[in-house]
Amino acid sequence: MRRGFTLIEIILVLIIMSIIVGCSFMSVNYYKTIKNKTDADYYCNAVVSFINNSKMHCRENSCSATVVFDIGRNEMRLNKGFITISEMKFKDKITLYEVNGRRSNKDIIIDKTGYSNDGFTVVLRDNNLIRHEISMRVGTGYVKVKK
Repeated sequence: MRRGFTLIEIILVLIIMSIIVGCSFMSVNYYKTIKNKTDADYYCNAVVSFINNSKMHCRENSCSATVVFDIGRNEMRLNKGFITISEMKFKDKITLYEVNGRRSNKDIIIDKTGYSNDGFTVVLRDNNLIRHEISMRVGTGYVKVKK
């Protein structure tokens, strides 16, 4: 009886292990890509919902309010005067990168009927630095995610 392994047996085991590790590495990268896309889609839809809920709040309470984008704190808020009614904070996976609007302060003013005459584009960036844009057209108040 012999003790130990031959060189061919050791090489075969190393080859099989390297194949398994290579496949699992590709699976982890794919998982991270899918998770990143899912997080970005979630936050894009959350921004649209936040703006639409803000309009509905103003309509139901017959009050005007302002949606404020705070890039430094990575959040957006619905303010009625100096009172914050609701807020949405972005997690570290997604950052509020840029807001382009007609106003110099880039806030959205919603009147008591739930209508806004402000057009804007909100740009979110994910972990892979991919830009995701949400825009509202002037005059229609329709908010949508750009693909």
